[in-house]
Amino acid sequence: MTDTIVFYDTEFTTWEGAMERDWKGPGEYRELVQIGAVRFNLKTLEEGEEFLILIKPRKNPVLSDFFVQLTGITNEQVAKDGLDFPAAYKKFREFLGKDPHACYGWDARVIRENLVFNNMPASEKEFDSFNIGPWFHDVGGPFGIKGRINSGKLASVLGAPMKSIQEHNALHDSRSIAASYRFLIQKGCKSPFGSLKARQAS
Repeated sequence: MTDTIVFYDTEFTTWEGAMERDWKGPGEYRELVQIGAVRFNLKTLEEGEEFLILIKPRKNPVLSDFFVQLTGITNEQVAKDGLDFPAAYKKFREFLGKDPHACYGWDARVIRENLVFNNMPASEKEFDSFNIGPWFHDVGGPFGIKGRINSGKLASVLGAPMKSIQEHNALHDSRSIAASYRFLIQKGCKSPFGSLKARQAS
């Protein structure tokens, strides 16, 4: 078993009602705008290196007011600091290194969608992650996790201490996953990572 794992989260273009429509409205795509991640030691339960990057969407280059209000990410920030997706993806893969990685929900699927948008290899072999969401809901019920809770709210629902930025910031949400995992392990819940192995370098 590997000692470390990377918890990560993404923010992607959205509009009011897009989630309910599953992004099937005219011109709606889940284009990545931000990826955040934190390296986490599964033995010491301590957080290590952090990663945060902005990405320039191409199909819808102007962020919706709904997205800006939700995430706090502005068009000006993306124009100034954002990278094109292929460059951002390369940096993210470099950060992951050989560590296994986990997300809360379907972030890996969204990353593969963006690989397709950019004519890059997009199979699960190219990129896939452990979805830790079902584990939180399986073991977290007695501690307050019920119904639909996004990754950024996990820690506050559990009362798990964490370094906060703001909900729907990808680094904040990654820290929330890490803090919530640590909280539940310290409460005696069995880890879902007992047999995880470091992935092969691509």
